[in-house]
Amino acid sequence: MEHLSDKELLDVIRQRLEAKDRAYGDLRELTARLEDLNTKLVESERVKSSFLSNIRNEINNPLTAVLTMAEILASGDEVPDYGTLKTIAALIHKEAFSLNFQLRNIFAAAELEAGEATPSFSGADIDSIIKDVASSFRHRAQERNVAVDLDIPERFSLNPFRTDAEKVHRVVSNLLSNAIEFSPEGASVSLKAIEEDGCLCISVRDSGPGIDPERHETIFERFRQLDSGAAKKHLGHGLGLSIVKATVDLLGGRISVDSQCGKGALFTVLIPEADAAASAGALCTDGAEFFMPAEAERF
Repeated sequence: MEHLSDKELLDVIRQRLEAKDRAYGDLRELTARLEDLNTKLVESERVKSSFLSNIRNEINNPLTAVLTMAEILASGDEVPDYGTLKTIAALIHKEAFSLNFQLRNIFAAAELEAGEATPSFSGADIDSIIKDVASSFRHRAQERNVAVDLDIPERFSLNPFRTDAEKVHRVVSNLLSNAIEFSPEGASVSLKAIEEDGCLCISVRDSGPGIDPERHETIFERFRQLDSGAAKKHLGHGLGLSIVKATVDLLGGRISVDSQCGKGALFTVLIPEADAAASAGALCTDGAEFFMPAEAERF
């Protein structure tokens, strides 16, 4: 240093100060990233805890109800009359359906998360699939006094559409379950299917509370629900719409939502028809191997 001129010394000092400023800038950026990561981890833990709490209730409650009613039937000294038996059987079916539905959703989410879900294309009977879904949720619609209006062109009852029947069943089940769950008593839900430019177009409209446009993206994230905590009014644990989106993506399609607060919601799914070589002449009439999920998450 003793051999440096004043100008050279000032240049060295300036360079070192600039290097220190850059180091401080890098440190601030790293600190901001760490703070952002920590915020996300805290939020992840909160969401996970909320999910575990919700799923515990939604599995335990129907399971407990089924066990209790089965015990009543098994331990009764007298055989209940037909009306009582029918009522108990209906309650058992309702709770078992709910339990099966939630578990199927969890299994589907795990399969999608692990990357193990693959399409299995066949000539799918869209008419039968949609009617099967509507029939499966009839008891829930009646319980909430919600009418389900179907609009399915004759084309789908005459000609199969090449796609994965099980996954279409999963998508429709989740969307219909949500629509029924969020519709007010006495309202109606419309479920429509058409063929549009070589794609299967399925739309489900409800007259529920609607969704803030700012939430249109986040509702498709796992474990996200419009209501939660003490304010939670609807069933579900926040998997349904994330499963719908992931399944539609898997089939090469897309999903959109048209909704505003207080004006209901319209979910529209477009699924392209699979290549004929992929379906190999197979025919799936109803895709009813599953009772698919749904959680009212808007769900």
